[in-house]
Amino acid sequence: MIKLFSVKQKQKEAADGANGKPSAGKKQTPGELRVQKDISELNLAKSTSIRFPNGKDDLLNFEITIGPDEGYYHGGLFVFTFQVSGIYPHEAPKVKCKTKIYHPNIDLEGNVCLNILREDWKPVLSVNSIIYGLQYLFLDPNPEDPLNQEAAEVLRTNPKQFETNVRRSMQGGFVGGHQFHRCV
Repeated sequence: MIKLFSVKQKQKEAADGANGKPSAGKKQTPGELRVQKDISELNLAKSTSIRFPNGKDDLLNFEITIGPDEGYYHGGLFVFTFQVSGIYPHEAPKVKCKTKIYHPNIDLEGNVCLNILREDWKPVLSVNSIIYGLQYLFLDPNPEDPLNQEAAEVLRTNPKQFETNVRRSMQGGFVGGHQFHRCV
């Protein structure tokens, strides 16, 4: 005998799910499952943290705060947003820097020039790989592949001036006509 009530209930849940309403037994997408695995395997440095602004139920949107402990950006705190699509790991997460920063590889709108976020992305890479890449950008900024041309040129031609500009920007000063927010 078919239980008509349970069949109708399943049909209603399927219809609600199709209309954007979460069903009671919502299945996770492969992207959600993979990002859950990646996050559980994170190996964060003591100066790096993760936060879920929309709550722990939204694993596809989170923030990583990096506090470099050496190099030009020593002592600063830089926040990056991660937006992970449902087809992750077949598509790289969208990563932006929320902290306005004077950096050759991060423009003033927060776009990040990191090859593994674009042309070198492979599904075997993980959230941990991206975080390591971001940390490396703070240790060794690359003036040969810049998003911020002005910062790259100063780093190439006058590293002492670049260091002064980084310090001034991190303390909330002006560099090149742009106001930065204090992040130290």
